[in-house]
Amino acid sequence: MVTRQFPHPSEILELMQFRKPEFNAKKRRLEKALTIYDLRKIAKRRTPASAFDYTDGAAEGEISLARARRAFEDVEFHPSILRDASHIDTTTEILGGTSALPFGIAPTGFTRLMQTEGEIAGAGAAASARIPFTLS
Repeated sequence: MVTRQFPHPSEILELMQFRKPEFNAKKRRLEKALTIYDLRKIAKRRTPASAFDYTDGAAEGEISLARARRAFEDVEFHPSILRDASHIDTTTEILGGTSALPFGIAPTGFTRLMQTEGEIAGAGAAASARIPFTLS
């Protein structure tokens, strides 16, 4: 008869890797979000209904919104695996200025509805990311 053997803890220690607990609830929620739809669910739960509906909605039949979502869902990435991606440069020139990424923050309207600092917070976020920020 075979007797059951238990491994010595030192033998399995390297296999037992525990994550440090995240005490910041906001960071914990955002780390679990894997898609834009996950972020939308978080926003819907945490944002007052009128502010969320304004930001989430689109005009009339929301045809443009549906088309934009469909276009993004139709994009398929075919990554080239095992390629060195440590030296990719996303810097580009937008309207004569340097941008760290090939996009910026466009006018959104009612920004103070979503964040008490409004455009100041948006401009600060854009500056931190080194991307353009525009006002209407």
